[in-house]
Amino acid sequence: MGRYLAVDLGAESGRLLLGNLQDEQLQVRELYRFKTQGTDIHGRSYWNVLRFYDEIINGLQENAGEISEDPIDGIGIDTWGVDFTILDANNQLIGTPYHYRDKQMNSYLEGFLEVFSRDELYDITGMQQLPFNSIVQLYGLVQEEHCSIKEGATFLMIPDFFNFLLTGIKKVEYTDASTTQALDARTKDWHWHYFKKIGVNEDMFSTPVQPGHVLGKVDEHLERVIPSIKGTQVHLIASHDTASAVVGCPLESRRAAYLSSGTWSLLGSELKEPILTMEAMKDNFTNEGGIEGTIRFLKNIMGLWLLQQVKKSWEVKANETLTYEEIIHQARLHENFTSLILPDDPRFMNPPSMVEAIQQACRETGQPIPYKLGEFAETIFKSLALRYREVFLSLEQLSKSRIECLHVVGGGSKNEYLCQYTADALNIKVSAGPIEATSLGNIIVQAISAGEIVDVEHGREIIRNSFTPRIHIPMEPETWDDLYTTNYLEMKEKRDGNLK
Repeated sequence: MGRYLAVDLGAESGRLLLGNLQDEQLQVRELYRFKTQGTDIHGRSYWNVLRFYDEIINGLQENAGEISEDPIDGIGIDTWGVDFTILDANNQLIGTPYHYRDKQMNSYLEGFLEVFSRDELYDITGMQQLPFNSIVQLYGLVQEEHCSIKEGATFLMIPDFFNFLLTGIKKVEYTDASTTQALDARTKDWHWHYFKKIGVNEDMFSTPVQPGHVLGKVDEHLERVIPSIKGTQVHLIASHDTASAVVGCPLESRRAAYLSSGTWSLLGSELKEPILTMEAMKDNFTNEGGIEGTIRFLKNIMGLWLLQQVKKSWEVKANETLTYEEIIHQARLHENFTSLILPDDPRFMNPPSMVEAIQQACRETGQPIPYKLGEFAETIFKSLALRYREVFLSLEQLSKSRIECLHVVGGGSKNEYLCQYTADALNIKVSAGPIEATSLGNIIVQAISAGEIVDVEHGREIIRNSFTPRIHIPMEPETWDDLYTTNYLEMKEKRDGNLK
């Protein structure tokens, strides 16, 4: 029986989960949870990564008794993508890593695209052009003459940094490196020319390594602090959280797609080769690395960040804590509210007020303006489902395959209301769950590394044996056809006309 600890850090919270693997069954239990979220200082947004490390250690210490009673066989860390740390020659962290929603960093995209051709970028990296891609952030650091550019000796993505803190070993893991827009999609190594072109020392970068093996034992200093983890192996898993979520997604066949639903929505397919066509570039799809040589061909969609920010504003206004179940209930009471937004409109990236940003978007397109909480939630849910449809249609066309089932995993899979909307909007079966797909994928790759599981397909079979999904069958596809062709597309045309 294998016991593995998954450290899963998202943009809203971090968790430590314990996975027990026995008799082709996998059980997962949350041991510890803490808030992540960004820190704003003087108008800039950062990640307080050292506090996150303290929380990981606190979680290990609080559960030391259980761990020592029945030792764990490994630890694996996954986080969001794109963001990174830079260490100096003495392995000290230089500055505080910027948050991918930092407005100043995002503003460097325009200058970046004067240096690089979009066509060339896509042909090499296959990456969706986003203002917060790591290569854009590096360009921004050069423009700011940041000390990390002058003094930097080692570039590590966020999960690589935590692996270094746990083990003292510095390695860059491939799936997370593939989110940088600096990796060659064909060779799976850095496109070194890019670093020279923006003025970054290429000696900071080491060739990314594939996941699925032991990185090393926990550091001896950490062993003295937490004796219960002495000798524990840290496994190099698919450290980008979406890569782990796809591993933990019980895909039924090659005709199935996935939707990792959380702060972001990632909708895509698992492929054997990248799609680097002009059509894929125009539709702004991305080719990110997966385990066992696969490609995660997907599109980033704004996701439940919209609802999270509305919830946050509403709680301040009402001076009370709301549950998502209460918000969904309010949405049901306003299911006839038909105003829509474009979830990926840049105005929703990090506005001072999400409530006001949504109201203004509706005002500009001549739609009813939401005022009640249920109206905001309904607007978000309908808009997300219709955006999923738009991306789904492109996915089928670009991959030249008919998709028969969509697997929704992650926290958003608990939202049966949105899952049903998604089934109706896409007119296909939606299989919802498991919720903890990211942690399950994390644990599965640890077990592969330890030799307990043969490969990813074996791991997915175990997940199918262990968790029963909730199935949503399309009930009103004709209604959603009308919503898409009239309300959604017409609203999009109005928005585009206003921009001109």
